[in-house]
Amino acid sequence: MAWDPTQGQGQTGNGGQGQSGNGGPEPNPGNNAPQNPYERQGQPAGGADPHSGYGTPQNPYGTPPPQNPYGTPPQNPYASPSPQNPYGTPPPQYGTPPYQQGGYGYAPPQQAPRSIGQAIQELPNQYIRVLTKPSAQTFAEEMGKADWAMVWIQLLAIALIGTILGFIRSAIGLAAANSFSNTSGFNANAILALSVGGSTFSFISIPVAFFIVVGIQYLLAKAFQGQGRFLTQSYTTLLYQTPIYIASFLLGLIPILGGLVGIVLYIYSIVLNVFAIMAVHRLSGGKATGVVLIPIVVLFLLLFLCIIAVAAIFFAAYRSTTP
Repeated sequence: MAWDPTQGQGQTGNGGQGQSGNGGPEPNPGNNAPQNPYERQGQPAGGADPHSGYGTPQNPYGTPPPQNPYGTPPQNPYASPSPQNPYGTPPPQYGTPPYQQGGYGYAPPQQAPRSIGQAIQELPNQYIRVLTKPSAQTFAEEMGKADWAMVWIQLLAIALIGTILGFIRSAIGLAAANSFSNTSGFNANAILALSVGGSTFSFISIPVAFFIVVGIQYLLAKAFQGQGRFLTQSYTTLLYQTPIYIASFLLGLIPILGGLVGIVLYIYSIVLNVFAIMAVHRLSGGKATGVVLIPIVVLFLLLFLCIIAVAAIFFAAYRSTTP
């Protein structure tokens, strides 16, 4: 009987795994991989030994490093977020302002609400700042305090002080008229009646004239693409007009010097008005000057035309009566 070489392959006896029926080692068939001589019997290759206390050995180098070898830098909790534009423009300052949409960037600072008593107490310091530091920056720092109550209080103060000083001036004129009436029969009571009526009328004429002038300037500023509010313009205008008007009333008691100083104060008020328009409406110096000077020039032209018309009427009447 011939010997079969495949006889007994893959069969195990009682001797254990990998032994043939005759008890010898099992031959390596075909392409099967040889057994690892260092593996324990019954343990799968590449796996953990279930009977070992150490389990699968871990990677001695830890987890693989991230793609960025330097890692993500930690965020600074105290750092402010970077702006969208890294080369962004600095915040608007009160000096030389940066250009913005249609003008200069005078932004009023945020002001805490104030009581009327506190606002009245702060007015003298505001007057001093505006008169002694004339600039658009000064008005920009003060315009955040604008309030309608303070606008009306200052207008009534101008009218009241003007009325009181008008009475004093009338009394001085009345004393001089009494001495004149003893010789010429001039009626001094007529002067007193006109003075009292004019002083009383100032409570109406001063607010009306003020809002007319401020309204014309407001419309011109809007025509030049101004961005301010009517309340803010009214408030900042009174910050220099109130002390200047009161000083003019006081100096009006002096016959000649008062008139000369009054002209100087009026010119200075025009300069302050330009700075106020620049700050409130964010306009350049040229545009703000135009807003202030255009109504004045138009008014002087109208007065000049009226004078010419009156002079022409009188001249025609004189020529008609002359033979």
